[in-house]
Amino acid sequence: MSPQAVSLHFQNRIRIAGEVLQGHIELNVPLALQDGIEHVRVKLRGSIYVEITERTQTNNHQRTTTTHRRRIEVLRADTSLWTRTGTGPPTGVLKLPFQFHLPVDIPPSFHCSAVSQKGIISYAIEVVADRPGIFKTNRRIASVFSLVPPAAPQDLLFQQLLLQGWSGDCKAVVHEDKIRRGILGDYSIVKTKLVMPALATFPMSTVFPFRVHVTTETKAMKYTDSPEERGKPLFPVPPVNFSQLKLTLVRRVHFRASNRSAQATETVLLIGETGESPGSSTLLLQPEAPEWIPSDDKGKGIWRRTVHMQSSMCLSVPPTFNTEILSWDYALRLCVPFPGLGNDVQSDSAIWIVPGFACPPTRPFSLGSESTYPDIPPPGPAPNLGLPPSYWAGEHHEWDDNK
Repeated sequence: MSPQAVSLHFQNRIRIAGEVLQGHIELNVPLALQDGIEHVRVKLRGSIYVEITERTQTNNHQRTTTTHRRRIEVLRADTSLWTRTGTGPPTGVLKLPFQFHLPVDIPPSFHCSAVSQKGIISYAIEVVADRPGIFKTNRRIASVFSLVPPAAPQDLLFQQLLLQGWSGDCKAVVHEDKIRRGILGDYSIVKTKLVMPALATFPMSTVFPFRVHVTTETKAMKYTDSPEERGKPLFPVPPVNFSQLKLTLVRRVHFRASNRSAQATETVLLIGETGESPGSSTLLLQPEAPEWIPSDDKGKGIWRRTVHMQSSMCLSVPPTFNTEILSWDYALRLCVPFPGLGNDVQSDSAIWIVPGFACPPTRPFSLGSESTYPDIPPPGPAPNLGLPPSYWAGEHHEWDDNK
């Protein structure tokens, strides 16, 4: 759309379901008439799109590919802003305000693109300037925006408790595994513990503390084979800093289309392996001194070593959600790598992520006024969904003028 004739003014921040979208169109009337524009309207659209690709091989070794698609429209509204009249051409630039009231029960913005699956929940405002006539195409401006559902009162309470510094109870995810150096030999033991606030849900974009405890126990050996006297560390060596851990947020996505279903797992946030975690500097507590635990009367036993680390994380991702054709949930995955094939010790802990923002208040608005009322951002931390560039491209929106 020619920027000299029509322009869209809309604050493209993360929106909260239930709030009122406000913006305005600037219409340069002489240029619009010169361009043959007869009508200007604004459209609001939101949809869920799922794509599942199946690859099969026939008896004659030919490969076939079938793609199943499903789209559900969750948001649809239209507003007419200006129509050319027959009373003589007006002059100057008009400010044409518009507003849309978002439903409170629509899903959050989302994007997942796996090898054979794709799932997108996206929202957009589109301005269409109609240019009737043969060999003429309509002018248009499209603005894709992101959205999250409103937070429940309990979720806002949890957010305030976390922002004030968590002082309540904590819960622990404990995992134990056996590893050994090489194919043969006795096993050693690794125990991990991930400790977090004892909350049923965690508000998105809100920092919360966590602790990691790692304990290693060597295979049975003589007391004289102490960590200090061997000249090299006894296997397995516990991590000595946060960068040696892999703490990630894993998302499991479920797709459904044309009686087909599929799943994909993706890592959406790397919390460890960076030396620091989002939200605060990592603090490594002093490792405990090696502890000798005798196991028999022949001078054999094990050496136990434990380290404690603490930090904080902030999960800025679309909250856990379920729709008819697309749903997802999350888990925190703690992995402690050790030398040797298959020796990485890994555990998953489900985590339920919820919205952390209430609907902002709405200022007075009049469709007949040329005044523009600025948007009011929600209180608290700024929302962030970490959506990829392909979401903002709007490639799966149906931009048909008649829809």
